[in-house]
Amino acid sequence: MPLSPELETLDQLLGGDLSLAIIRTLYPSDIRFLQGILGLLSSGDVRLLSPDGNDVPQWQWREFLTELVVPPAINSLHLRITDQGARRIR
Repeated sequence: MPLSPELETLDQLLGGDLSLAIIRTLYPSDIRFLQGILGLLSSGDVRLLSPDGNDVPQWQWREFLTELVVPPAINSLHLRITDQGARRIR
C-alpha cells in the first residue's frame, strides 16, 4: 500500500534534511504540497530551516505556505524531521 505524501516525506527525511524542491516532487500538485507541508510543520513533525540552518519563524512559514503559491525560496529552504515525526514513521 503506497504511503501518503506526508508519510513519504517523513520517511525520506529519516535519511537527512532535504530541500523543499526535492520534497515537492513527492506531491501531485503545488496546492497539495503546500497543504501537506503546512500540516507537517503545524503538527511539529518537521522543522523548516533557512539556508544558514536556523529555524524559519512560524509566522514566516505560515505566511508563504498559506498563499497557495510555492515560495521562490523552495531551493534554499530545507525540512528536518523531528523526534515526533520520526516516531510516526517507525
